[in-house]
Amino acid sequence: MFKKKTVFVVGAGASKEVGLPVGDELKTAITGKLNIRFDDGYSQNSGDKKIVEALRLIVNERGERDINPLCQAGRIIASAMPQAISIDNFLHTHANDEDIVLMGKLGIAASILEAERSSKICAKEGVIRPR
Repeated sequence: MFKKKTVFVVGAGASKEVGLPVGDELKTAITGKLNIRFDDGYSQNSGDKKIVEALRLIVNERGERDINPLCQAGRIIASAMPQAISIDNFLHTHANDEDIVLMGKLGIAASILEAERSSKICAKEGVIRPR
C-alpha cells in the first residue's frame, strides 16, 4: 500500500477507537508506571522497570547518581492522578518543576507505547493487523 515508511499520528479523538488509553484509562496507566518503589532500597517492587533504567541513564548524563528525586516526582504524579483533570493539565500546572515534567512525559510515553503494541493499528513486519 505504501512504498515508503509511513507514520500515522492518531489524535486523542481517535485513540479510544483503536485501543489506546485516554482520560481515566491513561491516568491509571501512568499511575502504575510512575508509582516506583523499592524494597530495602534496591529491589524494585512497583512501577515501570524500563522507566527506572531510563532514570539511571538520565542521572548519569546529569553527572549525578541518585534517582530518588525523580522517583519521588513520579510518586507525586501517581498520587495526584485520581484527582487531576488530566495528565496534561497536571503537567501544565507543574511546568516549573523539571522533574515532574520529565517523569510525566516518561509516564505518558511508556503508557502509550505499551498500549500501541496491542492496539488495532500496531504494524507487525510492515503490515497493519486488523483486530
